[in-house]
Amino acid sequence: MRQATIFWGCTIPVRLPFVEKATRVLVSDLGWRLIEPVGFTCCPETQLVKTADELAFYATAARNLVLAKEHAATLVTPCSGCYSTFRQTASRLRVDRALRQTVSHLLRNTDLSPVTMPQIWHLAEWLCDEIGPDVLRRQVVRPLAGMRLAVHYGCHLLRPTPAVGWDSALEPSKLERLLQALGATVVDYPSKMDCCGSGLERAEGRGASRQLLDRKLADVLEAQADALVVACPACFLQFDLGQAAGAPGASAQATFPVFYLAELVALALGHSAVELGAELHRIPVAGFLDKWEQNLEHRAELARYFDLHQLEICASCGACDADCPAAVAVSDFAPSQIVHGLLAGELKKIIAGPEPWHCLECMTCFERCHSRLGMAWIFETLKKLAREQGHFPSSLRAGYQSFLSTGVLGTPRTSLREKLGLPSLAPQGSAELRTVLDKVLSSQTCDEVQQ
Repeated sequence: MRQATIFWGCTIPVRLPFVEKATRVLVSDLGWRLIEPVGFTCCPETQLVKTADELAFYATAARNLVLAKEHAATLVTPCSGCYSTFRQTASRLRVDRALRQTVSHLLRNTDLSPVTMPQIWHLAEWLCDEIGPDVLRRQVVRPLAGMRLAVHYGCHLLRPTPAVGWDSALEPSKLERLLQALGATVVDYPSKMDCCGSGLERAEGRGASRQLLDRKLADVLEAQADALVVACPACFLQFDLGQAAGAPGASAQATFPVFYLAELVALALGHSAVELGAELHRIPVAGFLDKWEQNLEHRAELARYFDLHQLEICASCGACDADCPAAVAVSDFAPSQIVHGLLAGELKKIIAGPEPWHCLECMTCFERCHSRLGMAWIFETLKKLAREQGHFPSSLRAGYQSFLSTGVLGTPRTSLREKLGLPSLAPQGSAELRTVLDKVLSSQTCDEVQQ
C-alpha cells in the first residue's frame, strides 16, 4: 500500500472536520495510507507570518517539510494556503543558497538541499495528476449524474507560478475534468477565477469581503448551478458562512450548497452524506442530495432501456443535429437535446411528446457517426416505449390496424393498372399472414395489441 504524509493545517481539523472525514475515506478507498507525524505546527499562514517576519515564515515551513519527509516521500495537504506556503518555501530554498544556509542553521544544520524536500501535493492536484480522472471514473459507485457544479479554484491552489504550476494559473481545467469523471456537468461563470474575498475580512472588514462574495454568488446562481465546489478551507468558510450570515443579494431562497472537493469524491465513491457529516454545513445540502438521488433513480430507469455510456457519448457530441433532416424541417427539434433530456430525467415527458416520432429512420446519423452509434437506435427505443405506454399517434395506429386486418398497406386501383397495361397482381397472402399474426398476438396482452 502506498503512503503519504498528510498535513491537515489549522482550519480543517478544528472548523471543518467533515472535510477531514471525506479526505480520509477517499484516500483509503484509493488504496493509500496516511501518515500523521507528531510535531507539525501551522504551515505558517502567509498573510499573518510572512509579512511580519519572512525568516520565521521560511524556517517554520521548512521544519514542517523536513518532518514530513522523515516519514514519507509524498506530502499531501487539503489546504490551499498550506500548499502554497510549502511550494513557495521549497522553491525559494532551492534557488536561494543564503536563505537555505540560514534556515539550515536554525534547524540545527538539517540538510535542506532540494533532494530532502518531499513531493508536495495539494489533495486536488494529487487526485488529478497522481490518481487521475480515469481511475476515479472506474471506481465511481454513485455518479453525480445530472448535477450542475460550479468550480471555484481559489487563489493559492494555482498561484504563484512557477512555484505552483500543476495547471494553468489563469485558465485551469483539471478540476472540471475531475468532476466530469464523477459524472457531473460543470458550468462556467464570469468570476470563476476571482478571489472569494476571504482575506479582505482581516484588513478591510466584512463589507469589502462580502462585495466579492456577493458577485460570486450572483454569477453562480445565474449559471443555475446546483452547488459550488471548492478546494480550500478558507474559501469554503467564506461561501458557506457568508451565505448563512446573509451576504448582500443572497436571499434565503437563493442560497446554494458549497462542497469541498473531497466530499463529492467520497459521495461518488459510495459513502453516505450521514457518514461524512454533511449536516455540519451551515447551508443545508439536503436539496442537493435529494435532486441527486432522483437523478440516480432516473438513471436506473434509463439503464433498463438504454446503454448509459452510449447516451453520454451522444450527448457530448451533438453532431447529429447538423446531419438530421428532421432537425432542419421541424422547428425546435434537435436530437442531442432529446438525449440531454433523457439524462436529465425527462424520459416520461419525452415519450409522451411528439419528439420520438420526428425520427425518419433514414439512418443518416448512423452512417455519419464517427463512433458508429448514431441516434436512430435511441429513437427506435423511444418509439417502442411510447407505443407500449399508449402514446401512439392516431395516424400510425390506423395504419397498424390496417396491416393487422389485411396484411398490406393500401388497396390497388385495378382500373389504373389496366390503363397502364399492367398485369393483375398475384393473390396476396393475407389469410396465411393473419394465421401467423394471430399466434404472435396471442402471446401478448390485449392492451399491448391495442397500443
